[in-house]
Amino acid sequence: MKNQYLVKGEDGMFRMFDMSQDGLKDAIEIANDIKADVICERDGESESVWSFEESGRSVPDEPSDGYLSDAAHDEATLNSVYGSEDNGGSYIGDCNDGW
Repeated sequence: MKNQYLVKGEDGMFRMFDMSQDGLKDAIEIANDIKADVICERDGESESVWSFEESGRSVPDEPSDGYLSDAAHDEATLNSVYGSEDNGGSYIGDCNDGW
């Protein structure tokens, strides 16, 4: 069985995403839009890795408090661990500049 992230749509069909940083990011975006959860399926086992309810988005049109949204916070966390396209995918970046 393929390792993947899954989001169950309102129609009962599952959308599948690669098990990668980009796959998780895309799955969270879709799940947030349709108020669903992201499930990780690995080696025949399934577990929820992101929950719409636990993300705090259950109140519609919640006013911004100036802080990052949960989806943006999740993305920032992923980027701090895996790196981002802005820093070439490296967590360390150019910390040795000038040595």
